[in-house]
Amino acid sequence: MPKLILRLEALPGSDAAGRKRHVVDLGDHGRAPAASTPLARWSASVAAAHDPCMVCDVQGQVLSLSAGAAELLGCSDAGVIGRALLDVVDLVDFETGKSQPDYSARIAPLAVLTNSNGLMRSLLRVRHRDGSRLTIDASAAPLHDVRGEIIGSLTFLAPVRG
Repeated sequence: MPKLILRLEALPGSDAAGRKRHVVDLGDHGRAPAASTPLARWSASVAAAHDPCMVCDVQGQVLSLSAGAAELLGCSDAGVIGRALLDVVDLVDFETGKSQPDYSARIAPLAVLTNSNGLMRSLLRVRHRDGSRLTIDASAAPLHDVRGEIIGSLTFLAPVRG
């Protein structure tokens, strides 16, 4: 079976110069990859992150949400896991203030799931439970499996001030 071998050599002048080469076997790449592995890794990173960020799967369900993202979006960080993003976040129209505007499916965290253009950015306005509204800058990137198929999205969030 084919294997990918990575050879790491010391750069001239480094502390490791003259030492033996280090060979790393990255495993058997002849078998079918597990599609969930990248999402599981990103989800674990996001869950522990201090930055406001989230991971959605290809259906737009929230897989992981940092505490900072939950605060910005006005939802809990546990009660939203496995639910559709648009069901747990009260997205409001910038002009009318009505919930679930026509463009909801085109916000960055969801649009990158069907758009192969790579990174996307959008402004979101959310309504919190206390009725307050917050504008959020969302920057999203699609997540891919080893075959290059989109399997989810990673989004970083930041409040828009002033």
